[in-house]
Amino acid sequence: MLKFSSQLKKTHIHLLYMPFVILLVIYSHHSVAQSGANKGKVKLATGAGYSPFVDSKLPEGGGSTSLVKQTFSKMNLLATVEVLPWNRALKWTQEGKFLATFPFVYSKQRAESFLYSDAINFVPVHMYVASNSPFTSPEQLQNKRLCFPFSYSLDSLEQGIVDKYQMTINRVKDGIGCVKHVQKGWSDAGLTNGYIHAEKLPKNITNDVTIVIFPEQLALVPLYLVISKDYSNAQQWIEEFNYAFGLLQKSGEKMATEKMYLELIDNLRISTQ
Repeated sequence: MLKFSSQLKKTHIHLLYMPFVILLVIYSHHSVAQSGANKGKVKLATGAGYSPFVDSKLPEGGGSTSLVKQTFSKMNLLATVEVLPWNRALKWTQEGKFLATFPFVYSKQRAESFLYSDAINFVPVHMYVASNSPFTSPEQLQNKRLCFPFSYSLDSLEQGIVDKYQMTINRVKDGIGCVKHVQKGWSDAGLTNGYIHAEKLPKNITNDVTIVIFPEQLALVPLYLVISKDYSNAQQWIEEFNYAFGLLQKSGEKMATEKMYLELIDNLRISTQ
C-alpha cells in the first residue's frame, strides 16, 4: 500500500510538471527573436537587389530598410536587419527566428501564414522589351510572352497586367535572368519597377543598353512588412508598427526619406552616363 501510494505521488508530480514542459517547448519556438525584443532590440530579415527599396549600395541598405528602422526607433526599439535570400527570409520569419521580414507584396497564400503591415512603399510597374524589339508600347504585346522571376510573387495588380494583355508567363531565376531572357528573344517583355533605369542594367558584349523601358505606368504595387501569425503577440506587433509608421508619415519623415532615395538613385544614374 505504501509502495502504491509512493508511485501515485510520483505520477501526480509528473503530471503537474508536464504542462510546464509543454509551455517551455512552445515558448522556445520564439525565444531567440523574442528575447532580443525584450532587450530593446528586434531582429528583422530582408532580401537583396531590389533598388531603391533594398540595396546594399544605398545608405541604410535602401529606402524600405531605412523606413522600417525609423519606425521601430519610434517604438523605442533598435532594429537589426539581416540580408538573406528572399525565400529564406520569409521561411525563417515564419519559423520565429526573426520578428518580421520586408518588403513583400500581398498574396492570398502568404496571408494564410502572415500578418501584413500598412503599405511601407509602392512600386511603379513598367514593362520593358529588348532594345532591338519591334514593339514600342504595351498594347502591341497582346498574347505575347512575359518573363517573371521565380523569386517574386505575382501580385494581383501584376496579374491584372497579364490578364489585360493575355500574356503567357515564362519563369526564370531572378530579375537579371529576365533581362537576359528578353534580350535573347526567349520572352517578349518583362516587368520592372519604375525606379530602375535601363542604362544601369548589365550591358551586352558591345556595351550596348539591352532593353527599352516603356514610360507607361501599368500599376502601383504596395510593399509590406510581414509577421508570422504564430509569433507571440503578432497582432499587437503589427498594430504598434502601424501606429509608429503613421507617426512617421504625419511628421513628414517618410516623405523626406523617400525623396532622399529618389534623388540618390537619380544622381547615381547621371554620374554613370
